[in-house]
Amino acid sequence: MKKAILSLMILGLISWTGCATTQTAHDDGGMHAPMTQHYEDSIFKVTENGEFSVEVLFPDKKVEMGVNNVDLIIHNKKDEDVTGAKITVTPWMPSMGHGVMETPVANEKGGGLYNVKNVVFSMTGDWELRLEIASGSTADSVKIPLPPVGAMGHTHTMKAPSPSEIDTSMEKTSMKGQFNVSYKSDVHPIPVNRLLSWNLDVKTADGQPVKNAQIKILGDMPEHGHGFPTEPEVSGTMEDGQFLVEGLKFSMPGWWVVTFHITAGEMMDQVSFNLLLN
Repeated sequence: MKKAILSLMILGLISWTGCATTQTAHDDGGMHAPMTQHYEDSIFKVTENGEFSVEVLFPDKKVEMGVNNVDLIIHNKKDEDVTGAKITVTPWMPSMGHGVMETPVANEKGGGLYNVKNVVFSMTGDWELRLEIASGSTADSVKIPLPPVGAMGHTHTMKAPSPSEIDTSMEKTSMKGQFNVSYKSDVHPIPVNRLLSWNLDVKTADGQPVKNAQIKILGDMPEHGHGFPTEPEVSGTMEDGQFLVEGLKFSMPGWWVVTFHITAGEMMDQVSFNLLLN
């Protein structure tokens, strides 16, 4: 435990206010020896078979959509520091029945402390961490409910209600009428939380294929005030007027708007497509 405390001090990861409080807790109805919660601010949980206790701390003192770091402090049922453990961490959203594609990475810091990087929550709401812990011949697992995950930098409030009727056409004329644009997804119906590629067809107003266009892609979820969790880009031109867009990812169901800003020679225009995803 002393090593864990020292590591936390060195890393400057947590405020020590409130860490002096120590309590003993049965987390699963007393089927094991009492285990100790060392940090008042931690989320404390005992694994399903009572082999380990886990304390979860968020160094940034907040849980938000996007990439997070998490500290785990793990003890065995004798309340001893667990070192050299193999830990698998899975962010999971029970209400949606899915996790994320990104894989968290746990690094041991000593004294039972593990720092987990790349913990991604792809949308706001209620999440849990699912841990599988193995130390020597002992293995156990636990599901740890987390505080509600908020939006990055702002509260999760309705930004713009969806219109009563939404045009979900896959072929449109750009705002200034300079281009006719259509798209085709490599997966249809379009799923959430999956990397996608689109074949974008761009022609001039008189139907001529557009060559060597520069295209920027923006995703927006007007009701929630956020865009893609990824940075999609045009990765190639398959033939005249055909552009391959890769890296599209829709992180949650609902109303999405995908806008393409197109520059071809002297022509500049933009076109937006609405999507309603389940």
